Amino acid sequence: MSVRRARVERLGCVLAILAGSAGTVRAQSLEEASAAALESSFVLRAERARQDGAEERLRGAIDAFMPTVAFTADRPLRSRITYSPDAAPPVVGLDATPRRAPTVVGITASLPLFDGFRRWNGYETARTLAESGRLLLIGRRQQVLLDTAIAYIVVLRDTRILAARDAQLVAIQRIAAFTDKQFELNDATRTDVALARSRVQEAEALRIRAQADLTASRLEFTRLTRMAPERMLPPRLPDGLPRSADAYAELVRKANPDIAAFQLEAEAAGYQAKAAFADLLPKVNLQFSKIAQLGYSPVLDRITDTTTKIVATVPIYEPGSLPRIGEASALARQRGYEAQDKELATLTAARIAFARRQATAEQYTQLLARIRELRETMRGFGIERAAGFRTVLDELNIRGELANAEVAAEIVLNERDGQSLQLAAAAALLDAAPGGPPARRFESVAPPPPPALRRSLAGAPAEVGPAPRGSAAAGARPASAPVLRVSRAEPDSW
Repeated sequence: MSVRRARVERLGCVLAILAGSAGTVRAQSLEEASAAALESSFVLRAERARQDGAEERLRGAIDAFMPTVAFTADRPLRSRITYSPDAAPPVVGLDATPRRAPTVVGITASLPLFDGFRRWNGYETARTLAESGRLLLIGRRQQVLLDTAIAYIVVLRDTRILAARDAQLVAIQRIAAFTDKQFELNDATRTDVALARSRVQEAEALRIRAQADLTASRLEFTRLTRMAPERMLPPRLPDGLPRSADAYAELVRKANPDIAAFQLEAEAAGYQAKAAFADLLPKVNLQFSKIAQLGYSPVLDRITDTTTKIVATVPIYEPGSLPRIGEASALARQRGYEAQDKELATLTAARIAFARRQATAEQYTQLLARIRELRETMRGFGIERAAGFRTVLDELNIRGELANAEVAAEIVLNERDGQSLQLAAAAALLDAAPGGPPARRFESVAPPPPPALRRSLAGAPAEVGPAPRGSAAAGARPASAPVLRVSRAEPDSW
């Protein structure tokens, strides 16, 4: 029996260990959540599909320089040729007079030698739009990472707010229970008891609201990542951004993918305007054809025509050509103005976000100082309450004020971290795997853009654009790229 009991005990220990290890949930990080969001985002998949279409359009523009080859076959089902006056077939000689339409079989090839630079400008348009699409894909990727990071920190915020509301409810219930005992000893009034119970109901309502907010934020996080938030670690947030608004605005001007994409779209519209001028220029084509006519006449069974020629066309007047040129030129100007407005709006928004981030950080510092003072007040309040210098209303008020201050601090902390993420996203600095190989930063962007993507309207050099981040060969962070820090409750110096 003792041996059997020992075996049962060992089996129970093993099962307990397995149950404990199975019940342990591995902690989640922001990097894992971001990678899951990039993998499952339908928005990013749609953007990739759009970019695939742009790449195919570019391939089609390259194919436009190839010759056009066609095979033709024309066999009449019923045909009869008559002559007036009707000529009788000759008795002597060959009868080469066709009596019906012959069967035609042949191959033709045409190579445009000059088309007013329409194909070249079409190629430049497709190439520029493809480069713009790659930048838009990078911008969409940054937006997905930003949405995921904000959803991540919102879950943490609502979790801490719910904990604060739970602590508030427990403290007020303790105050209400103590007030009931004082009422039994005639040391408190019915008004004190009713007031304490009303504050319990208020704290319970606030806790229910916090629970609902947490449920909503967890659902939003699950929608973005397809994973439930469990044991979430404090995230690493961008740090080391420029300390001045001017320096940050300059960083955004050089690195923001949307600004570069708008400028490339304006450049593409300029190429389209140049392509419209092809309607006024001559066109030269090299044509080759080999056509065989079968059953031409009772005597001539086959006639083969092999011809190579150059065909030149000089347009004199084509209805609607001048309005099309004017429309394309107006569209190019429109895109140029929109690109300049986009750059101005983005830089202005960057300066505003930078100023708000600084103000939010200062506000959070003040809220932390207020919480410390309230906690010091709570410690002294217990002594005064025991000595009879404070009423139940005073204790309820100070407890509620402390809870509200803690909730306000959590909200401002979340706002500060969210603004930090927005600042990093505007400069295309968010990454699903910070600290990893630089070449893998944009591995989801395929194919990588060429070295020079951004052609600034102000004449900025190409190497300051965001293209090196999109390229697998030049994906390293710049020397001034921000590092990462762990978000803490203490205010930072940024």
